Amino acid sequence: MMELGNVLILIPPGKEPQQAIRAAIDLAKQRAGRLVALVVLDQELAARVSTRFSESGFMSEHVEHQVSETIMREYRTQAEALLRTIAEHATKEGVAVTPILEEGDTEDVCGRVIRSHQIGTAVLVAEKRTWLTRLLSRSGAVNLPALAGCEVRVMEED
Repeated sequence: MMELGNVLILIPPGKEPQQAIRAAIDLAKQRAGRLVALVVLDQELAARVSTRFSESGFMSEHVEHQVSETIMREYRTQAEALLRTIAEHATKEGVAVTPILEEGDTEDVCGRVIRSHQIGTAVLVAEKRTWLTRLLSRSGAVNLPALAGCEVRVMEED
């Protein structure tokens, strides 16, 4: 089987994983492939965060919906800025880049992007989980069936 040179970096919302971005750009450059930078915004994540605050008594249910929308808007703004930065860095190094920002189920989006962009290697960013991230989110893991057919490299970042 021919090795596919295209590299996917899957970045969790709200993160700027500098080491993983550097590694993904270098890998795409080595393989003369395209870098696909992907951020998937999960509506359920924002809803879970705001529900936890509501359940903890930090805010009323009335405020919960507004908080969820605000969190999603902030994630979207941060992701757009990060994807622009990645595109600038990759382009300066002669690496073609496709930035993608989507809402939906991470596993579904990831599987579709891997197939449609002929990804050979996926760089996944694993967060060092603090007690707060464990409180606010369920497992951020992407199930491996979505990654079938490509090499997976996991990089842990703060």
